[in-house]
Amino acid sequence: MRTSRILRLAVLALLGLVAAAAFAASGYLVYLKDGHTIAAKEKYKVDTKGHAIITLLNGTQTFIPLAQIDVARTDQANRDGYGSAVVIPGSPQDVTPIPAQPQKDRTLADLIKSREAAPRELPGSRRDKGAAAAGRLMKTRAGFNDLATLPPKPYPHAEIAAELQQFFRSQGLEEVEIYEGTQGDRPMLEITTNSEGSVFKALSTAANALLRVRDLYPNKVGALELLMTMPSRERAGQFVLTPDQASELAAKTVDVASFFVRNVQF
Repeated sequence: MRTSRILRLAVLALLGLVAAAAFAASGYLVYLKDGHTIAAKEKYKVDTKGHAIITLLNGTQTFIPLAQIDVARTDQANRDGYGSAVVIPGSPQDVTPIPAQPQKDRTLADLIKSREAAPRELPGSRRDKGAAAAGRLMKTRAGFNDLATLPPKPYPHAEIAAELQQFFRSQGLEEVEIYEGTQGDRPMLEITTNSEGSVFKALSTAANALLRVRDLYPNKVGALELLMTMPSRERAGQFVLTPDQASELAAKTVDVASFFVRNVQF
């Protein structure tokens, strides 16, 4: 029994060596700088654009930037006798690129910090109750009307205020207060948002809400003034949303994150 067991172990070990030798004879292992490996049929080739053309074990060709390959480690691991990489003109006809790693989504803070327009600081507090109570409409640092200091007066057209509030609630946005804006045809909406996603959702909802009330009540609403706030009492941005902008957002001809970056008022 002991002899039989030793014999079986020896056979398994021999099969393992045969398999390893077979791969060494017919395969090539490409080591990447991020620690991953790619099993190939042969040594990669390099085209004139700096791509490493790799033929996988199933015959499919793919390519990656040569800079991603740990050349020294790859050469050392495959020192059984492959020549140097050959530069070939152009690119192969049947090439499937390895998909790039997805980029991390940018947060609202990232959007503000990397704003393509001239950077302007966002006032830190939520609503300046002292200034609002004193009836003083102040300016932001960039010169816009500071909606947080707008005296909180009820919007005079109750039917429009009710329609706006109902529309927002139907979209899952419950914390929306509606006041008189800086102009008679501009309701001012103060919307509590709790995440970047809810800020963008509030913008999209406001666009559709504006188009709806303008359709139901012609010539009554010229624009919406939006003040976004967080539960922590920090602002998430303020906007003056015009019908043209609302149409773009509703039709999705502009990305809501891009719209935020271009139109947020600081």
